[in-house]
Amino acid sequence: MSLLGIAWRNIRQRLLTSGLTALSLALGVALVVATLVTGSIVNKAFESGSGLGYNMIVGAKGSPLQLVLNSVYFISRPIENISWPFYQQFLPAAERADGVDGTYAASTQTAVPICMGDYYRSYRVVGTNAAFFDRLKRGTGEAYRFSGGGNFRDEDFFGGVLGATVAANLGLKVGDDFAPTHGADDGKVHDPFKVVGILARTDTPIDRGVFVNMEGFYLQDGHAKPLPEDAAAQPEPAPAAVHPSGHAPLPEAQREVTAILLETASLPGLPAELTAMGLRTAINEGRDGQAALPIAEIRQLLDLFVRPLELLLLLVTALVVLVSAIGILVSMVGSSLERSRDVAIMRALGARRGHVLATVLIEAVLLAVGGGLAGWLLGHLLVGAIGPLITTNAGVSASIFSAAPLAEALLVPFLVILAIAAALLPAIAAYRTDVAKWLG
Repeated sequence: MSLLGIAWRNIRQRLLTSGLTALSLALGVALVVATLVTGSIVNKAFESGSGLGYNMIVGAKGSPLQLVLNSVYFISRPIENISWPFYQQFLPAAERADGVDGTYAASTQTAVPICMGDYYRSYRVVGTNAAFFDRLKRGTGEAYRFSGGGNFRDEDFFGGVLGATVAANLGLKVGDDFAPTHGADDGKVHDPFKVVGILARTDTPIDRGVFVNMEGFYLQDGHAKPLPEDAAAQPEPAPAAVHPSGHAPLPEAQREVTAILLETASLPGLPAELTAMGLRTAINEGRDGQAALPIAEIRQLLDLFVRPLELLLLLVTALVVLVSAIGILVSMVGSSLERSRDVAIMRALGARRGHVLATVLIEAVLLAVGGGLAGWLLGHLLVGAIGPLITTNAGVSASIFSAAPLAEALLVPFLVILAIAAALLPAIAAYRTDVAKWLG
């Protein structure tokens, strides 16, 4: 019989003990795999926010990290609003009523305003204009695609676009109406918008957004900026022309935006990154707002919070695997003591000491590989089970096929080395078995 066959026979003879040893190792490996894959998914969730087609966010003075979390990931609360005239400083002459380029227009390729404050069944409602999906690109450089319908038009005051996750979870389709609520899910119910488009999945926070025409957003109760007392005392200006939708647009004096998503321009002879740094400095030195670079803030967030937490979880799971390796050691020591007579008989029948040593090590490797593969599969099943929850809350796809390829590829060799190290002591004990003592 081959050494492999002998090792396999030894495992079957002690099936319960071997099974429990392999199970403990499988549970440890499952935790490691689940931690590695989940960590990879979390990193992907945050890094996906750094490639949404814009490289700068302008908002009110305050925490740049909070500005990024709110504007990119739709979490946290807005710092404050910025004025409409300040937003117009980023627009070219063709998009301004006075026909004059804004102060920062030369450094701006695209400026998309966003307004926040409403929810629809726990999802953030974002007021914006058609440029969000017409002019901004995904991080891959591709245009946004729609699985149904298309983008709303600026003149379509009450049109809305849903992210893929929102549409799937709420069962909404093109043509359906939805009514946001003010400030929270239990807030005042606003006028309804109509779904005109559903975005194809992007695996970014965009999938969790409800996007509505900014003009309709402004017309909702409580969204107009209060006029100063001296302005309110003056005679009311002539009403704005009624739009074909049947509503008059909100006067510019009562408009504010939560943030501006900027794609900076590349000035002649200068890279876009340098333009962004100069524009950021100019904005931050002023009083009207602050500029944040999403990539820099996301990296800081990852370095300060996500990666230390991931390392801590890995340390805990590594300790679990180490305890499982000690289980292999205990199992193999018990096996060696029980099989001392069998080893002596093998030696008497001509087996060399090296064969005995190799048999014990092969048995340990079989337990490690079997438990490791079972744990690897169990870890992916665990990620698959919580995948819908991750997709809903993080905005990235997570399934049984999600993986951290490099780390997982190193896991099996590590387990084999760990098993050999754990089995080395009982293997040496079997190697030194006194034949005369056990056969005398």
